[in-house]
Amino acid sequence: MAAAQQQTENFSLDIEYLKYLPKDYQADGDKKWPLLVFLHGAGERGTDIEKIKVHGPPMLIEQGKDFPFIVVSPQAKKYGWEPMLLREMIRNLMETEAVDPDRVYLTGLSMGGYGTWRLAAENPGMFAAIVPICGGGNPEDVWKLRHMPTWVFHGAKDGIVPLSASESMVKPLQKINDQVKFTVYPETYHDSWIQAYNDPKLYEWLLQQKRFQFTPITVPANDLVSYEGDYRAEDAALGEKVSFTVKDGQLQFSFNDRSMPLYPFEQDKFYLSPKAQLEFHFIKDENGKVTQVDVYQDRIRSLKKLETE
Repeated sequence: MAAAQQQTENFSLDIEYLKYLPKDYQADGDKKWPLLVFLHGAGERGTDIEKIKVHGPPMLIEQGKDFPFIVVSPQAKKYGWEPMLLREMIRNLMETEAVDPDRVYLTGLSMGGYGTWRLAAENPGMFAAIVPICGGGNPEDVWKLRHMPTWVFHGAKDGIVPLSASESMVKPLQKINDQVKFTVYPETYHDSWIQAYNDPKLYEWLLQQKRFQFTPITVPANDLVSYEGDYRAEDAALGEKVSFTVKDGQLQFSFNDRSMPLYPFEQDKFYLSPKAQLEFHFIKDENGKVTQVDVYQDRIRSLKKLETE
């Protein structure tokens, strides 16, 4: 099997990358292709682009493996990844290549695993799925990935990035996201990426994922009544509250004399508009009674339901 070609390109003076184009790819054709972005580990940083070919998808491509993706593998010049620069690189690729914007995937190993968690948390609307391998991140940011299909890999005997680094991200994410897979190789050390990237099921899973979009569902008007009432944050000033009412069969959100319709997209979950990225998740007790609503925007804020007199 002949080695597939990876071209070296520059996005700017600050970033160089390898680019692989699948068979039958045409930049000016009608077909749009998924894009896989791979972030390498600390050992491959620098200015020698050939270093990137020692691990992961770039290595497999050099060995002759065909991928049904556009594969882009940037090189970090120093330790760590710069999310803003990576974001602009990806945006440029989406404009200049035949990229399907609903199928942009992100993966990375070790330092690149950390970069995957961070870049995805800062730009959750850009990616359809992420695959962080033997990395970690800030657990306080996982709520931003509540809609992100995520497959995490780690070696149980990893002595460089401990298993706990992945666990600290996966455990809180699984509480708010039912699309999280976590594979732990019990006898593997730091190089868990070898098994992960050689598993055909990983790429099959990736191709099944598409970027999250709000899709409204129908909720009977009688069920909407359970959300009605006044709510207030525990740290809110006296008198600062929000209200939910049902009008013409639709839940309405009211604050500061403004009333806006909400749209259900899952059980007990509503959104304001696809562009606003403002969500309301109603929480019920063991008896099915609504007790609070968690508001997701630039942070999570919990509002307690006020008891009616």
